[in-house]
Amino acid sequence: MAEKLKLIVIYNPFSGRRKVKQLPQLILHILKDSLYEVMVWPTEKASDVVLLTEKAIKEKADLVVAAGGDGTINQVASRLVNTGICLGIIPLGSGNGFARHFNIPLKTESAIATLLLAKEKEIDTIWINRHCMVNVGGIGFDAHISSLFANNKKRGLQGYVKTILKQLGYQSEAYKIFQNEQLIWQGKAFMISIANATQWGNNVKVHSGALPDDGLMNLVVLKKFNALELPRILSSILNGKLHLSDKTMVFSGSDFKIERLKEGSVHADGEPIWLGKEININIEPLSLKVLSNE
Repeated sequence: MAEKLKLIVIYNPFSGRRKVKQLPQLILHILKDSLYEVMVWPTEKASDVVLLTEKAIKEKADLVVAAGGDGTINQVASRLVNTGICLGIIPLGSGNGFARHFNIPLKTESAIATLLLAKEKEIDTIWINRHCMVNVGGIGFDAHISSLFANNKKRGLQGYVKTILKQLGYQSEAYKIFQNEQLIWQGKAFMISIANATQWGNNVKVHSGALPDDGLMNLVVLKKFNALELPRILSSILNGKLHLSDKTMVFSGSDFKIERLKEGSVHADGEPIWLGKEININIEPLSLKVLSNE
């Protein structure tokens, strides 16, 4: 009998889904007759995700599955970069932008079953001052929202929308964007989004044409706008056409530097990080294996 492949699930038992308490039993039941030896490891605190992923790497796992939201996926993925170990996803978060891009079912049982059917795909990873990002990141308004939302007890789309509506008075800031050491844009921007894949979550898209395996990232710069222009901008975001708006500039490339007047929050896959005035953004092409159901 051939030796079974090793599948390790790292899950956040405090994630938003009610069914998460039954997750270990569901996984073991659905995958019981598969080609995998299955282990399910729960976290007790946020830092456990990294520690458990490193343990899975040492134990030579063939597939490490992140069960949680985009933050959990980010933590697992950042440790799997350039290991050759594939990342699987069971989406349990509020937005699930990364899982949606790869057509991973949001229903837990279906997502588990998809682990047996999905195909391996190599994708790029983005590094923001050496912080890993696999889906989308941002500077300005969306980073500000991510910072506030991280401490928001009201999760899900409703909580996210409420947070946004309360912060619409956010003031645009001055930025300079460099590519290959050349200044390519400067001005005031409401936000600068970094798209490796297509969406923030809940099918709200940053750049509907973003491809995570093309060796390029997309900077979507939403320039300063007035209150009368807000409905049109919101419509373009909800219709997946922000990158086509006359209030945006889009730059594609593998390396960028952004300068701003003061330090502040930046987000990588929805996780806020505090960075200085200079932000370096680089791509590592095809550095992560992901199970995709596209």
